[in-house]
Amino acid sequence: MLFFLKRVKKLFQQTRQHNLIEKKVLKAILLVTFLNLIFGVLFYAAEHEAQPTLTLTDSIWWAVVTMTTVGYGDVSAVTPIGRFIISYLCMFLGIGIIGYLIGFLAEHILQNLSKIRRGLMNITDEQHLILCNYPGENKIIEVVNELRAAPQYKDSAMVLVTDELNELPEKLKEMKVQFIKGVPTDEETLFRANILSCKGVIILAGQDGSQTTDERSFAIGVVVELIEKQHKKDIKTVVEVVSRKNLKLMQRSNVDGMILNDGITSRMLVQEFLYPGIHDVFQQLLSNFKGSQFYLFPTRLIGRKVIDIQAEVLKHPADIQVIGIIKGEEKILNPPKSMEIEAGDQLILLAENLADFEKIEESLSGK
Repeated sequence: MLFFLKRVKKLFQQTRQHNLIEKKVLKAILLVTFLNLIFGVLFYAAEHEAQPTLTLTDSIWWAVVTMTTVGYGDVSAVTPIGRFIISYLCMFLGIGIIGYLIGFLAEHILQNLSKIRRGLMNITDEQHLILCNYPGENKIIEVVNELRAAPQYKDSAMVLVTDELNELPEKLKEMKVQFIKGVPTDEETLFRANILSCKGVIILAGQDGSQTTDERSFAIGVVVELIEKQHKKDIKTVVEVVSRKNLKLMQRSNVDGMILNDGITSRMLVQEFLYPGIHDVFQQLLSNFKGSQFYLFPTRLIGRKVIDIQAEVLKHPADIQVIGIIKGEEKILNPPKSMEIEAGDQLILLAENLADFEKIEESLSGK
């Protein structure tokens, strides 16, 4: 018994290495286990002469049943000491400790749920996507839906990082979007969003659309790139730019991609006026939900001419079009048929499924 008590004391001491919640839960469980064994031994000592068939295992089982108030009745006390001393103490102490443990766990769960709603918990998911800033509920819904419509991100967790919300809107909760409350330019906030394990970061423009919006996005992009370099992690980062005049500023942050929304609406309005219905064409091209999409494909077909690739595409049953080539910073749409593919080039494809072109590339590579 002395050895057992020393072991229990050692286990209690080890709990100091854990946080407060883990300590309390572990201590309560250890105490319940300890009392269960103690009462089992005491019950056996008091009852085994009156009940010759009683074993120590039966006594420990009796202690469990009594402490949890289940009361199967398969084992019971018959002696005055077993009934009025050991059983009384076992019941009262068991009810109290187990009640405390259940209450504490319930309180802890409710506190955690509250923290999750208010964005105060840390993200433990991996391979998730981080959305910085809050341009409004509808835009977040659109972005999340588009991302989940892409096969590679359909099962990815989405984490919104912003200091503009006190609690995540109900619609976003229903969409399983997670929330971190904090300034996205703060490293600590991004680490709470588990940025080192994410698939990428999308920096959205704020609601006001002012100069300060791009400045804030620039600051977030710089912080993400610094984290990327410091920890030698490849973090794909795309930023939404409000004003065209801030493009050079944003390029200095070394983000992977930028989307300029300055003037898009007005230019699309003119195109729709000139060619009614073209808006629907672009909507389909830019959406993951329906039809074909644009793909950028880092090809291995070095030395091949555009006409060779187009000829192979025509033979394939899949619906694919090669509509351009990216050479360094230059984007060439409808390239000359005699143009050769060089190392580092990317093809601009219009296709329903990128895997179809991968098969075409394998076929050409083998020739």
